[in-house]
Amino acid sequence: MITFNNVLNKAKDSILSWSNKECLRSVTIVRDVIGKISFLLDNEVSIEDGEKQALVVRVQQDLGVYFSGKIYWKKLSHSQKNYVKRIEPIINMIEDNHKEWQTVENIVFYIAERPIAKKAWIQTQGLQESVWSYEEAIQENGTKIITFYSFKGGMGRTTALSGVALALVKQGYNIMMIDADIEAPGLATLFFDEDAIEVGVLDYLLEHSLSPEKSVTEYIKDITDPALLDETDGNLYLMPAGKVDENYLQKLARIDYQDNREGFLKEALSEMIQNIRNEYNIDYMLIDARAGFHDMGGIVVSQIPHGAVLFGNNSRQSWDGITQVLRTIAEGHTTDWPVMIVDSMCERPTSENYAINKFKFTQKAYTVCIENFYDNNSPVPGLDADEAIHSPEFVPFDSELLKGVELFSDGSLEQDDRVKAYKTLLSGNCYEQMANRIKRWFGED
Repeated sequence: MITFNNVLNKAKDSILSWSNKECLRSVTIVRDVIGKISFLLDNEVSIEDGEKQALVVRVQQDLGVYFSGKIYWKKLSHSQKNYVKRIEPIINMIEDNHKEWQTVENIVFYIAERPIAKKAWIQTQGLQESVWSYEEAIQENGTKIITFYSFKGGMGRTTALSGVALALVKQGYNIMMIDADIEAPGLATLFFDEDAIEVGVLDYLLEHSLSPEKSVTEYIKDITDPALLDETDGNLYLMPAGKVDENYLQKLARIDYQDNREGFLKEALSEMIQNIRNEYNIDYMLIDARAGFHDMGGIVVSQIPHGAVLFGNNSRQSWDGITQVLRTIAEGHTTDWPVMIVDSMCERPTSENYAINKFKFTQKAYTVCIENFYDNNSPVPGLDADEAIHSPEFVPFDSELLKGVELFSDGSLEQDDRVKAYKTLLSGNCYEQMANRIKRWFGED
């Protein structure tokens, strides 16, 4: 039975069963937006019409409803020159986006996918460029961009981002936090009362093209609460997702997640980040990404930053997501692109099961990285290698954080004490270790 999962192999086998396959140098299998298959054949000699029709019949028999009926030939007879000119743009479009798959019987097979969504996660051919280069990021006054991501919600990602931000600010760094989780915003609620938030990332994406004269500073909040920050701390800023009110859904409905305007969302986010760098003296931008395989999440995880922190636990669901994210990053970046895997909400070190669970998580991380991230043509670090991609950080579960974190005060003694108590919770050794590990990615420790 032909299914979406096996149709590519069935299409390859169908071509390999053709009697004239020796004339083929390469085959591109094109899968369109509904899953139907077309072919682009790079043939060394022109093929008679009868042989072409015979191949169409064979493929139709082999693929059934999955065959679109379209086979494009790169070399045609002299009498078909006009047809060649008509299909040349189609051939160029296919070859601009195809990806080498495998070589069988001296025929190179390529795949060209035609998705309508999730392009940031699955279209990874070629190296992805960060908003600015790593070399630029590590220069004096350079800005480093780190994205925090979890496949499942409730992994403590936003809380950990806040803890890392506070750890870096305490060391004198200037930090910009950006809530790119515009479909389920939450970062701003940790630092501000709901009445303090009016605009944010969502408003910028909608308004900047209409009012380019507006400064990005109008969408950013300074965090200056004396109950949270000391005089010797660095500067802390937040760009919220926006204000969740009666207008929010109408705004959200106008964001082009499916990239109908190719590259628009990445370009808009990149321009926003560039404008932030121009307006603020920032050492680290920490981006809170949407959970799951969300289009915007794919951009801010794999296309914009200089590194990523991936949160999960030792469940199958969590590892399924982390595996795909690591695969996407590996296909779009060099192997030295920094990634940190975090076992969030794990048991406390005092637990009798802590050591064994820590080993199991590390062992699973090692297997996943061996199979999906590390380049097997290069030396692979051992299981116990220090701060390798597969070497996780561990954030113990803390029930106090489930009650809701509020890092802002109305100035009363009671509220000040509450903020300081939450700050203490977020100043744990685990967050400081994560912050210092990120610094070492850029030679700053």
